[in-house]
Amino acid sequence: MSISPYSFTVVSMDHKSSSKVFILAGLTVALWSSGFVFTRVAVVHLSTFSVGFLRYFSAAIPLVIIAFFKRVGLPKGRDIPLFLALGALGFALYQLLFNVAMLTISASTASVIVATVPVVSALFASAIFKERLNKVGWIAVIIEFSGILLLTLWQQRLSVGWGLAWMGVAALCFAAYNLLQRFATANYTPLQSITYSIVASVILLLPFAPSTFAELSQVSWQPIAAVVYMGVFPSALGFILWAEALVKAKQMSDVTNFMFLTPLLSALLEFLIIGDLPDLGTIIGGTTILIGLLLFNNRTKLGKVEV
Repeated sequence: MSISPYSFTVVSMDHKSSSKVFILAGLTVALWSSGFVFTRVAVVHLSTFSVGFLRYFSAAIPLVIIAFFKRVGLPKGRDIPLFLALGALGFALYQLLFNVAMLTISASTASVIVATVPVVSALFASAIFKERLNKVGWIAVIIEFSGILLLTLWQQRLSVGWGLAWMGVAALCFAAYNLLQRFATANYTPLQSITYSIVASVILLLPFAPSTFAELSQVSWQPIAAVVYMGVFPSALGFILWAEALVKAKQMSDVTNFMFLTPLLSALLEFLIIGDLPDLGTIIGGTTILIGLLLFNNRTKLGKVEV
């Protein structure tokens, strides 16, 4: 199957490859979940624009250094628009929307909205890549999403407001990013793709550089450290692991489905870092999500015994 000028080769995963995908995706989601919590710390002291620029500037520096020593080189001219789109959807635009939303909603609520990405991504993949989930897979998705709703609605934390709306648009951007990432990694390595995309995001966010450096001289080291952490780990390292998982996965949903874990992990990290104690809804909802994830990861085996 080929989609000019990019081509895709889909191969079945053996048990070893499948385990590697699960580990890569799981590690990524754990890193991203910590990003929800540290963003709450950062946006209290820095503007949303400054957080976005500083985060990806911090991510770009180690990536460019690694790319230089590995002699990665530059992307082809025809692919520059692709990486600008990836930089906008997955990083610059997504981060600005994310940071604005985090001013009015909690980390756990934000992670709930982002956790809708697997469903949207599955629909995109079904329409464009002709990927199909069997009945067990869709049942697992429903169970996972039910766990998210249970976790959120337990204390009626879900409200219709601008923060929720901005987070919804951010989730759509990230679903589109996952789709375009498969085009990029058809011809580039995960390191190349993420380096080009994050450098593109820094270029797009350059208008906020002057105000960012002005703000940095007026805040303590804690929010700066939080943003640098988000740049190096959830962004640079996390997205390389995510791209690697997308390359190795048979279907995009094998990877994006792990995003259902973000509300549970974010709630746990909020407790460990900020001190927000998880309620019974988090425990019950989190358990439901884990059951759905277990079912999803065994959907092929269980699908063979469907009556």
